Amino acid sequence: MKRPRSSTAQSPSGRLRLLETTDLHMQLLDYDYFADRQDPTTGLVRLADQLAALRDDPFVTTILCDNGDLIQGNPLADYLAQNLRPGQIHPMIAALNMLRYDAITLGNHEFDYGPAFLRSVLSKARFPVVCTNVPALHAGDLVTRFTILDREILCDDGIRHPIKIGILGFTPPQFADAGNPAFTATDIRTAAQKTVPQVKAAGADIIVALCHSGISLAEDIPCMENAALPLAQVAGIDALLLGHTHEFFPDATITTAGPADYAGGRLHDKPAVMAGFGAQSFGVIELALRRAQGGWQITDHQARLERASLRKGPESKLCQDLRALVAAPHTATVAQMQEKVAQTDVPITSYFATVQPDLSQQLLAEAMQRAIGTVAAATGTPVLAATSSFRFGGRSGLGHYIDIPAGPITLRDGAAIFPFADHLCAVRRTGKQLRLWLERAAAHYNRMQPGHYDQPLINPQSAGYNCDAIFGLSYQIDLTQPARFDTQGREINPDASRIVQMRFQGKTVEDNDVFIVATNSFRAKSGGGFPQIAREDIVHTSRQTLRDILIKDLATAGSVTAKPTFNWAFAPIPNTAATFVSAPSAQDHITGPITYIRQDADGRARYRITF
Repeated sequence: MKRPRSSTAQSPSGRLRLLETTDLHMQLLDYDYFADRQDPTTGLVRLADQLAALRDDPFVTTILCDNGDLIQGNPLADYLAQNLRPGQIHPMIAALNMLRYDAITLGNHEFDYGPAFLRSVLSKARFPVVCTNVPALHAGDLVTRFTILDREILCDDGIRHPIKIGILGFTPPQFADAGNPAFTATDIRTAAQKTVPQVKAAGADIIVALCHSGISLAEDIPCMENAALPLAQVAGIDALLLGHTHEFFPDATITTAGPADYAGGRLHDKPAVMAGFGAQSFGVIELALRRAQGGWQITDHQARLERASLRKGPESKLCQDLRALVAAPHTATVAQMQEKVAQTDVPITSYFATVQPDLSQQLLAEAMQRAIGTVAAATGTPVLAATSSFRFGGRSGLGHYIDIPAGPITLRDGAAIFPFADHLCAVRRTGKQLRLWLERAAAHYNRMQPGHYDQPLINPQSAGYNCDAIFGLSYQIDLTQPARFDTQGREINPDASRIVQMRFQGKTVEDNDVFIVATNSFRAKSGGGFPQIAREDIVHTSRQTLRDILIKDLATAGSVTAKPTFNWAFAPIPNTAATFVSAPSAQDHITGPITYIRQDADGRARYRITF
């Protein structure tokens, strides 16, 4: 950024820079705990020098914020939650203190380890923690509804002029109470409309929304999970830092019409950024400001993402100090993750997790069904299980797959199959509701044109973790039909039906048939844009995390000998095929109607599935 030029203008101008990290999920180091290797594409330590350089720019006032899902998401996070001593500072908070963050908000996963742990972690923060729409958090002095940052802007008249920057923070309303029923959140836009006037009254010149929520519908629907677009419409909000859905925004590869300008990084013409997850990148918003009689005005804005630059030479002292914060728990976590819990006679991979039935999901589903079976036994209601893959490649890259060879199954492998601290829930669903569940999952796929080859199979706007399979049923997915839901969960073709031949124990499932479905707490609260589940239909929530249930089940079984049960498939479409990408090493695990085509320039491999 160039130094401000001198000016004789009566309205001096300057710049304000907003920096965002989001969905770090405890990825402080450039290390993949699930693959047990270094990963130079992730880790806050890889971004630290760039953040510090922008932060220390003497000519541009810079604000650095984090947008939530900070302390949970990998085995290191779980180790710290179990072993951090009372009064000991959490390494991620220590890292943010070291990098001089100005403010953070809370994501839904901040609540996973319970309120006592969360309060202990936040107590050491040397920056404001803002969460506008969770009223129960405001009782103490650790979390506030909003904050005002008093800063100065160096303007082109050579004078540093004062500016007050208001910060709001929002978390998805349906997940704030995942760890404790007391943490009930309110609607994001409603909370903003109520609070923005109070922030203005407190003197804010500019208001920034830390929105741990993604880009979904423009319509204002109560308690939306991904409410960034309605939030952007709230008068008084000037810029938005987004998160939760792990997307990259701006994204020049996506051309859209309407209020979400992916190429330009604007929502309703307001600048916005979302920097993926795991410190793959950070977001930058540059605001050009003019100081007039009525206060500061934004005259121009730009939004961009920056990835970690290639390191040359020795590592900086800042990066060394960040590594030192977590050196001991990192070493202990790596050692713990190597502990054997069971044995497998067959490889367990997720290379084709959304293309055909997947053994890693099947093992999880079986553990879930067994855990819920005792709950449902008294009613005689059949128990199913809904799962999805969290290591499916996609936007996360080539290393983001499960690949457990025949041999020992370790704690690391169990954590890779289910990496979060969600709990197991049992939900009551009818046959009709199950079809809607699977119709939402089937939005993952493009519509196929019969008689055509090499059509793209997977909708690029869909994440694999929203492609649920339901175990205990058998069914087909007819891709000649349009998707009933879009990838955000909006019903766009109410008469469409991709799910056909849905059966339970060989009998057609009728609309009024009743089942108990084992699922994770994220999905039980309609995470991912799935049809709403009423509270009275959540009949059980486990005390143990789902991952602990899986690991205990594997240890009890001792060994894995089964191969995937092909309980679902794509309906036959004569003379038709589609393509998709996976890792090159997936070639060694091909089964069914899948063939290898070639390796693409980006290192991924292309495959074909014949219907």
